[in-house]
Amino acid sequence: MVPKLRFDDEFELDPSYYGRFLKYVDKSMVLNRAQVLETVKFNVGPCCSSEDIATWIRIGMVRNVRELEISHCHERYFRERRSITLPKSLYSYEKLEVLKLASTVVLNVPIAVCFPSLKSLHLVCVEYKTKKSHRRLLSSCPVLEELVVDISYNSNHMRSFYVEIPTLQRLSILDTSGELYGDFTFVVNAPSLKYFNFVDFYGDLCLRDTMQEVVEANIKVIYKNPKKLLGPLKSVKRLSLCLSASTTLHNHMEFYQLVHLELCGDALMWWDLLTWMLQSSPKLQVLKLYKCKCEEHDYSEDPIEDHWEEPSSVPECLLFHLNTFEWRYYNAGEEEKKVVAYILKNARQLKTAAFSAPRFYPKEERSWELNELVYMARASSSCQLLLD
Repeated sequence: MVPKLRFDDEFELDPSYYGRFLKYVDKSMVLNRAQVLETVKFNVGPCCSSEDIATWIRIGMVRNVRELEISHCHERYFRERRSITLPKSLYSYEKLEVLKLASTVVLNVPIAVCFPSLKSLHLVCVEYKTKKSHRRLLSSCPVLEELVVDISYNSNHMRSFYVEIPTLQRLSILDTSGELYGDFTFVVNAPSLKYFNFVDFYGDLCLRDTMQEVVEANIKVIYKNPKKLLGPLKSVKRLSLCLSASTTLHNHMEFYQLVHLELCGDALMWWDLLTWMLQSSPKLQVLKLYKCKCEEHDYSEDPIEDHWEEPSSVPECLLFHLNTFEWRYYNAGEEEKKVVAYILKNARQLKTAAFSAPRFYPKEERSWELNELVYMARASSSCQLLLD
């Protein structure tokens, strides 16, 4: 009677052991008597064949399965490559609401494809049989709300990926392999998008100007033109940035609804990005700075390229709205002290300022550097200083 089933063969390499696993799954699927089989998940290794998966999927379809998840071993773990092809009948299954595919699962999408109920789709390191496979699949999902795409390990014949979905609300774009290096373009046209996650992607991104509904965005990339990337996201309310800006930011842009900003302090020229964001976010209430130790970022300490200059005028957010300031992994460097001193001196509505030093620092040194902050001038008499 269990409505959720998860089968894991632990990447079994011995055919005899896998044979027992196969029989167990067959029997479990056939004998299940839940009124609705809500979820079926398969985490399988190289012994699993397309025929095995097809059999289990067909049983799930008969049982009105709502969520299907398939993760097949990646070829790098094994000498012999063995991909899984999904049965054609799945592509016209009308009751599926969630589909999650990972690793060496091949998408050979037929012309007659239709997922009228599908709301969540994850395509993580899957293989696309043709260049049109992804567009054909996405166009068959009229009510899709969530899409996760990791383009890693499969772009040998693809140079672009189109996401044109009017109903989409959550989108995550990843490249965990780091193999694209600019020779790949993501085109996004999703006017209903509310959450955008853009991480470890080295290609180009084209966002349509119609993305006015985005409320939250998480961006962790190296990008040549931050203004081009952030321009369509001007309506965002919560923004997390780990962005290397290779160009100086001069033109003003207003994030008129931004109230929560998290900014990574590892990237080259991040000081310029901080100043630009403060000037561009008049309603900002929460500012959090941190170090994420991303390998892709440039840790240059050249004082000519990596130093902070005060804004020409005090940003509106510091005068009227900023109430929370947090800095994780505060190193107490000269430039960092300048930033802290400026914010404390000008943030009139600040209620809390919290700082934590890196844990690998000796306790005495950590305490000494943090205690320096106590003597900095504060514009807000009600500001509480929290040191860790």
